[in-house]
Amino acid sequence: MRAPYPWLEPAWQRLLATRARPAQALLLAGPRGVGKSELAQAWAQALLCEAPQPDGAACGSCPACHWFETGAHPDFRLVTLQEKTSKEGEIRMATAIEVDQARETVDFVQLSTFRAGFRVVRVDPADSLNLAAANALLKVLEEPPLNTVFVLVSDQPRRLLPTIRSRCTRLDIGLPPVEQAAQWLAGQGVDDAVNLLSLSGGTPLDAQRWADGGELDERRAVLQDLARPDQIDPVTLGERWKAVSPQTWHNVAYKWLGDLLAVKLQGKVQFNRDFSEVLARLGKQADLAKLLALAKTQANEGRILAHPLNRTLQLEVWLIQYQHLFD
Repeated sequence: MRAPYPWLEPAWQRLLATRARPAQALLLAGPRGVGKSELAQAWAQALLCEAPQPDGAACGSCPACHWFETGAHPDFRLVTLQEKTSKEGEIRMATAIEVDQARETVDFVQLSTFRAGFRVVRVDPADSLNLAAANALLKVLEEPPLNTVFVLVSDQPRRLLPTIRSRCTRLDIGLPPVEQAAQWLAGQGVDDAVNLLSLSGGTPLDAQRWADGGELDERRAVLQDLARPDQIDPVTLGERWKAVSPQTWHNVAYKWLGDLLAVKLQGKVQFNRDFSEVLARLGKQADLAKLLALAKTQANEGRILAHPLNRTLQLEVWLIQYQHLFD
């Protein structure tokens, strides 16, 4: 069994070398879109496999592997964001991993293992633990039960409690070389891989998502509006943009502001190369202090994308602030 993606092979080999005595608390940290979750899942299967290959990888054919692949292994627990139903009956994804989930996990690791081997808990995304949940898990991270392995996955490890980070063995997963990522994308049937990698900040899985979905058309429509700040009507545009998914809009707007900052600071356009000429013009016109403030606000709003706020009003306020960059 090889690494889930070719650029993860070095990290995968490092993990396999520790299979006999794995870190009881492992933190996989790195940017979104590089395959950390898939690596964590493969590592969990390798630890739970009852007939591992000589290098420590899972065999894929023993009963434990079959249970794992069907999501039914009794010694594995995934702690992640859950769907919640509002009073109005609307189903939304929770914005945090809550304390009840952490307490259930603590109870789970106190039990005897069903298969007399390892027990594995994957916490993903670990930076979504709320304070109470983080404190509840901290108790078992300080003194994990025998043969229990925690695998925490985080795009933003600084959001984790320092006490949690200090109890983890950290493995950083960086961006793959552009050539390797582009070759992999081409093998997946993705055209224009290099430009998509620029758009995604070098993360191949995000580049693949751009290629597979309808987000490219949405992106172009949003950027064509942002390219003409003097013609923006915040009310009309806010109403139109609310149909764009919050995650797509956030990513597009954040990278647009990043490119404006780069131009303002005498750098080069990194993400939106197909709009380089427009960015070069607007970047010179933008007020640096206002641009820095809006970029910081945009970064912070990435944490509350699923919050049930008035989306149209949010967009109108953002658009007014964006127009003021060029006053």
